[in-house]
Amino acid sequence: MASGTAKARPTRPRGRPKSLARGRVVEAAMLTYWQGDPGTLSLNEVARRVGVSKPALYREFGSEDGLIAAVLDRYRDEVVTPLLATLRSERPFFEVLKDLLASMTTPRDTPPGCLFTKMRLAPWRLAPASASRVDAIRDEMRDAFEDGYRRALARGGEVDPNLKADQAARFIDAQFMIVLIQCNMGEAPEDVRMRAEVAFRGLLAP
Repeated sequence: MASGTAKARPTRPRGRPKSLARGRVVEAAMLTYWQGDPGTLSLNEVARRVGVSKPALYREFGSEDGLIAAVLDRYRDEVVTPLLATLRSERPFFEVLKDLLASMTTPRDTPPGCLFTKMRLAPWRLAPASASRVDAIRDEMRDAFEDGYRRALARGGEVDPNLKADQAARFIDAQFMIVLIQCNMGEAPEDVRMRAEVAFRGLLAP
């Protein structure tokens, strides 16, 4: 038998593994869902592209529903909130809508189209937490459209007084969905803007 002091075996840390960098993972997952098709993108593929294991995602977010909910929260903060700020402007409502069109159709560093719109078009992928985020963002945007239309009505001479504000809000929401779908399909931004402006002119006062 060999003499000498035996080397101590390394001990494993107790408890669950150290938490992953949540902010980095949420940002990477947001871009992954945004660039791809949330309706068909598997969680295995999301984990591969983000660079973490699937079990690590489950440990941190509880489920894919939890991950998508966190992604939508980040998307709201980074993308939707600035749009809501634009809608609070007191400039003519049609000019505000054109500003939103420009921001949605101008080439940028982020993927084309809109992650929120993609999620709306894939409801089968959403579970309770993520579905509630989609509904909340939709309602928030529609409320902002409705409020902007009401303020335009109060100023007078801008928009059609025969159209109810809630109906106008749903129409605007639908038109922007079409815009974002067309952008995601790779259509020319100037053509997308032109068609949307023609549609929005239907809201103007006779």
